[in-house]
Amino acid sequence: MQSKVIYIAGLNNEIQKSQIEQKLLQLHGVHKVLIEKDEGEIFVDFETPASLNNLEKEVYDLGYQILY
Repeated sequence: MQSKVIYIAGLNNEIQKSQIEQKLLQLHGVHKVLIEKDEGEIFVDFETPASLNNLEKEVYDLGYQILY
């Protein structure tokens, strides 16, 4: 199991936070998603077949900028 943090810009409200959580939790291999809205941090626990690149792409596809 891996734990990673994805830093994003453009997260402004609870609706957006919920949207990201739901999208990531639908991916096979993702076990836990915790979002710190004010900090723009997404904490994700996952295992194969999920990967950090896949997770970042899903967040990007929702319209958020990945910072680093």
